[in-house]
Amino acid sequence: MATIALYSGKANMMPWILRDLKSSVRDYRDDVEDLGRRAAAIDSGICDLSQVIDSLRSSSDTQEAKADLLSEAADMTEQFLDDVEEIDEDAAEAITDSKNDFYDTYEYLRPECEKEKTFWDKVGDGLKKVGEWCKDHWKAIATVILVAVAIVVIVVSGGTALGPLAALAVTLAKGVLIGTVVGGLMGGIVGAVSPNSTFWEGLENGAFGGALGGLITGGLGSAVSAISGVAELSLVQTMLVSGAGDTITSILTNLGDQFIKGDNISIGQYISDALFSFGTGVLFAGLGDYLGKHIPPLKINGLNKGRGSWKFDWMYGKANVGRSGNPITIRTILKGMGADFIDGVIDHGIELLKGATGEGYDAYKDAVSA
Repeated sequence: MATIALYSGKANMMPWILRDLKSSVRDYRDDVEDLGRRAAAIDSGICDLSQVIDSLRSSSDTQEAKADLLSEAADMTEQFLDDVEEIDEDAAEAITDSKNDFYDTYEYLRPECEKEKTFWDKVGDGLKKVGEWCKDHWKAIATVILVAVAIVVIVVSGGTALGPLAALAVTLAKGVLIGTVVGGLMGGIVGAVSPNSTFWEGLENGAFGGALGGLITGGLGSAVSAISGVAELSLVQTMLVSGAGDTITSILTNLGDQFIKGDNISIGQYISDALFSFGTGVLFAGLGDYLGKHIPPLKINGLNKGRGSWKFDWMYGKANVGRSGNPITIRTILKGMGADFIDGVIDHGIELLKGATGEGYDAYKDAVSA
């Protein structure tokens, strides 16, 4: 950019100001001439104004001369600015040519800001931005992968005879999908009302935590059930499974934030986060059990209540597969997911409280580290 361009706005106003001043002088001259004509109309027998009239005429001539000088000054100023701008542009062009000649000879001295980006440089910059976005939103990507795998498991399982491993895979897939929906929804609500987060941040974190937690907790619950030989876990087992699942989820989340996103997380934070997650997992699992015993469960005819409901079709389908090896349909699996979602309404509310508690814990950590 030529130097004069930095001040062209103010400099270009000078001719306009001079011409405006000339106009004011001409207006003053016209007023003086009008006053002279009025004075000449007065009868000299009444009042002799000859000296006043001569003075006014002289003043009018003086103002006309001033107006001509101002007009000439405005024209000269415009010409001066045109000459300066032309010289300045020539100088800027010469400087640019000299700079380019210098860097052509000594390319290794050219700073990054002076280098012209090639197509591949621009592609590299674009990929770098994509990489940065992926680092910042690795949880969203991981959630999409978990959900995709869960959907594939359900689709592949449809129309087949579920063996023990396939039944476990479907159970885990259901846990991932339900956890994603519930965790994302509750996390978004908590994030929206939190001063330290947003709806989208809460949605991303909640969906990832719900998907991963649903996978891990479902796996642990199935393992404990198989080892203990019971179909339904006791309260203590449920609380321990919930605490252990939240603890593993916390550790894996911190590992991702540190080694993918690049956050600096100390061993002490790993331990404190794990202990907090275990404590909240145990506490809210116990609270959910208590509320489940004192609050009537939500039962909807045709969905999770009665013969022919979604829940009945899912339970009957599993039992029938186990006995005869008949295939189970995707529709039956989806019905089971819907029934499980309704059965867990109280647990979903508990997740909201758990999310709010976690948000408060994060706010406390930020305040302590500030």
